[in-house]
Amino acid sequence: MDSVEKLARIREIAMTVSEPKNAGEIAEVADVSRNTAAKYLAQLDEDDVLIAETRGRETTYRPDPVTQYFSQLRELTAAHTKEELTRELDAIRADIERFRSTYGVDRPDELRAAVGDASEAEERAQRRQDAEDWEYFEHQRRLIQQALELYDGVVESRRTARA
Repeated sequence: MDSVEKLARIREIAMTVSEPKNAGEIAEVADVSRNTAAKYLAQLDEDDVLIAETRGRETTYRPDPVTQYFSQLRELTAAHTKEELTRELDAIRADIERFRSTYGVDRPDELRAAVGDASEAEERAQRRQDAEDWEYFEHQRRLIQQALELYDGVVESRRTARA
């Protein structure tokens, strides 16, 4: 694996972690040495792709949320038409409305707070899952709305850059 492939692999892994990871943990998954991972992780931190946090002698890395957000916007506008995004936005809104009407609450945290109101373990688990899904849908709704607002400008910028 050459240095470009190593950097790409480390970036791919580091950008998908849900919890901050140290260089050794990322190196193990990327199948590279700890020193190689540390070098490239530091570079990704300098490039504002990752956020490095030092606690004592350990440095952990996690994705930069701003970089992630703009990457997601770019991916949405590149992979989907405005019509597709609008249909997905409609489907998300329908799912959120279903949660509101099913549980009689207005926000995912209210649903999570009502988990204990269910008597059956299966129903409690379903409420927890629906609260997580609802939070995800809210995030996707905001992202898709932003993508739709920026769509024409992003597409035109891409077209101009390629010309």
